[in-house]
Amino acid sequence: MNKLFTSIILFLMISQFIFAKTEYVIYPSLGYSDETGVYAGGLAYLRYYSIKNDSTSQKNLIYFSTEISEKKQYSIHLMPKIHLENGKYTILVNLKFKHWPSKFYGIGNEHILDVGEKYTKQEFDIDLEVVRKVTHTWQAALIYELSHFQIIELEESGSLAIEDIPGSEDNITSGVGFSVSYDKRDSDTYPQNGCLYNLKSVLYSDIFASDYNFIRNEIDLRQYLSIFPKQTLALQGYFSTTSDEVPFSKMSYLNDNMRAITANKFIDRHSIVFRIENRIFPWSHSLLERFGFVTFLETGEVAGSMEEFSLNGLKLSYGAGLRISFLMNDRLNVRLDIGFGEQNNSLSMGSREEF
Repeated sequence: MNKLFTSIILFLMISQFIFAKTEYVIYPSLGYSDETGVYAGGLAYLRYYSIKNDSTSQKNLIYFSTEISEKKQYSIHLMPKIHLENGKYTILVNLKFKHWPSKFYGIGNEHILDVGEKYTKQEFDIDLEVVRKVTHTWQAALIYELSHFQIIELEESGSLAIEDIPGSEDNITSGVGFSVSYDKRDSDTYPQNGCLYNLKSVLYSDIFASDYNFIRNEIDLRQYLSIFPKQTLALQGYFSTTSDEVPFSKMSYLNDNMRAITANKFIDRHSIVFRIENRIFPWSHSLLERFGFVTFLETGEVAGSMEEFSLNGLKLSYGAGLRISFLMNDRLNVRLDIGFGEQNNSLSMGSREEF
């Protein structure tokens, strides 16, 4: 596994120096959450123009990150994003590997287990998207997703060992799908105006060598409003749903879209999330203009059926953050967020905006 990632990274990095004009940024990441304790790692962006293209065409991107925590969790993430024919086609690859001691609290919007039972998962994911730009604002994509999930350590008397929890055994999920997007954002790294509406559907089936047969649908609606020249209001509505036969690793995890929700505590077949974030870069000085701030409010819930959604079930997450722009042309930002939620506070450092 390590040899595979090393070979891919070396090949991509060397090829870009040979064939393209490059710019890159590397910085450390640091954070804290109840699940990980203190964690640290690094992130790297390599962006380039193809020699065949001019500076008005879209930049290709290679993203790499890795992190390790005090609880012996570690992960590796590699994401190349390559534009072809001046952006008419885009190839997006997501490679992820996680060795992750964690806790299982049960399935549902109200956690079943107060403390949670410990288990260690090992997961390798490959996601591939081939995107075709249909018009200036409309895009369509073909999607393939493959995941190998296994639990390598668990509590012998826990529910994952003695109950019929779907996906608690070693399993492979493999699916093919599509997405349709309407994109009127003025930037894909730091949008200040416009909108992004995305519909995604993936069919997982034994036809594609999947151990489980189910469908996952997602609707992601984002709106960006420029309140003042240096202040942006970002809004998001997100909804996901899966059919019956779905392993718990592929269910909707509320903490995936809410920053201060305890990891794995609220998972189920369906989820709904609403988020609002106020973003501002207040200064004009050549150095201070790189620093900005955000405040955010998030609410959402998970449910086993559509009828179970209710206002009383909504969870709350809120907080504030610092932004630092390393590449000023399109504000490719480092973010440092502190969040407060149900019985959980979090401090996280990452790249780009949450949405």
